[in-house]
Amino acid sequence: MQIAYLHRLTFEETEKRFREEAKELGAELTMIKYRQLKLVGDSIFFGGKNLVDFDLWYFRAVGSELEWAELLKLYAKKNEIPVVDEYLLNEGPLQRFKSVMGVRLNSAAVPYPKTSMVESFADLNEELKKWPLPVIVKLSQGGRHGMGTFFIKTISDLEELHKKLEERKNLAKEENKKPLAYRGFLIQEYIPNDGDFRVITVGYQCIGGFKRQPKDESLVMNKSLGKSEKLDKIPEDVIEIAEKAAKVLQVEVAGIDLAKDSRTGKIYIIEVNEAPQFKAFEKRTGINAAGKILEYLCRKAK
Repeated sequence: MQIAYLHRLTFEETEKRFREEAKELGAELTMIKYRQLKLVGDSIFFGGKNLVDFDLWYFRAVGSELEWAELLKLYAKKNEIPVVDEYLLNEGPLQRFKSVMGVRLNSAAVPYPKTSMVESFADLNEELKKWPLPVIVKLSQGGRHGMGTFFIKTISDLEELHKKLEERKNLAKEENKKPLAYRGFLIQEYIPNDGDFRVITVGYQCIGGFKRQPKDESLVMNKSLGKSEKLDKIPEDVIEIAEKAAKVLQVEVAGIDLAKDSRTGKIYIIEVNEAPQFKAFEKRTGINAAGKILEYLCRKAK
């Protein structure tokens, strides 16, 4: 069994876990960065190996590699290569934008917070005057570990947000990285809760999850208070909505965040993340996420 593991950035601990589990299953896992690929005519190669020689392609992440993602999509369809995640062959990589995900979830009647999107920071300032505060503001293109999610309690918090984004731009310049263009802001209603759920679904089935303590209500929502709670049994409504969201979005391997409205008891999808990191998940649940993902890839490849 030969599986191409396509990725943009290197996460050594994650890749180590996948290699360990692939060895246990007797699968050959080849780590391939998009920019190591070569297009010759309408064929795609990694070194001297044609990608059609792999049994399955696992897109661990696409990120900004939209051109390669489209080329690989066309090549996979032409040669009937199984691909994970399925949305890449159908909706395409632009689904990774939170705005697109939100529209698709709403269209399928999956509970999702009320959301608006504006392009510029000036538009964000004007639009927020129409919203009851607090609200959540997100970058549509995302940000790892909550770095693209902001808690806005008052209009004055926008000044701090603008300052924070400018600091990130300047830091990128200092590190000789491409400065980020901050545009595409999502405004979402704030769902009051006593902590959010993180579950992982593989093949559209929930394999487990845990509950995280309430977020620190600071501007950048990348911190949790206290310890996470191990769940021996995940609430059925959490499982049902998480699995439905994964199916609607065709994300076969997903890390899904959900919150229960403390006023109404209604469960909402907060995020659906493709290619989730699972170090914390494995530690808190004792579930071998890497193994379950590899087992699924092997079954699909067959």
